[in-house]
Amino acid sequence: MIYVVKIIFITGISGSGKTTALKTLEDLGYYTVDNIPVDLIHEVLSLTKRAGIDLITFGVSPRDPEMVKKFIDTLQDLRKEKDYEVILVFLDAKDEVIVRRYKETRRKHPFEAGNTIDRAIKIERDLLLKILDFSDVRIDTSDINIHQLRQRIREVAGLEKGSIVFHVISFGFKYGIPPETDLVFDVRFVKNPNFHPDLRKLDGTYPEVQEYVFSDTNAVKYLDMIKDMIIFMKDRFIEDGRYTATIAIGCTGGRHRSIAFAEKIKDFIEKELGLTCVINHRDKDKDLQL
Repeated sequence: MIYVVKIIFITGISGSGKTTALKTLEDLGYYTVDNIPVDLIHEVLSLTKRAGIDLITFGVSPRDPEMVKKFIDTLQDLRKEKDYEVILVFLDAKDEVIVRRYKETRRKHPFEAGNTIDRAIKIERDLLLKILDFSDVRIDTSDINIHQLRQRIREVAGLEKGSIVFHVISFGFKYGIPPETDLVFDVRFVKNPNFHPDLRKLDGTYPEVQEYVFSDTNAVKYLDMIKDMIIFMKDRFIEDGRYTATIAIGCTGGRHRSIAFAEKIKDFIEKELGLTCVINHRDKDKDLQL
């Protein structure tokens, strides 16, 4: 019988929530090692395996290109071994959000010595870009709170190989496309409830808004096309070793059409595909000048 050790690596941009992610995993029973030198990863795994520890999380923060390369090599080596299940989580956030968080905590960015905070963030982002390509899960924390981040990490910890959790985000194009998105669908061509006096103050979670949106035959056809794409891509994501996938549905302001579509897609994923789906109406309350 093969004794499988589950390893979750947490890395990403400083200020994006790595400490919260590690503490969440620690609460779930993971043996946690933060800021581990890459050269010590194999040694620690050998010791913990002898101790019978089968849930381990490492916080990894490479500070130079050589350490980035060593970490990627180590990651690839571990993924080849049958007795390890490895997940790499990359945390990120918009530059302006990172700047704000550092100002609020009055802490210095690790790369700030001799640099402005903006320059420090760029240096780190350029350095870690190669690691992002090897990540299984990317979480952008710009628009989520600490409780939502903890929930995302709990989902990752509970996933088994070959399973996948879908995240569906409704958004307004005027506020930008969610950066963590795998699939983006534009529903701005659908007739807009914002111009209907009885529906304008409601949002896409209301049945009457959904009924109005899907009274458009093109909306129904497009929804069916999206469902077919999800069915096709689900298997591709799993084949690629992905644990999560993010679908973004956008309209102009993110309050009516995108939400109506997102709710239908969530129901489809949960009820027809039998998979877990987490929904986030990112911009629902941003466009309330009604």
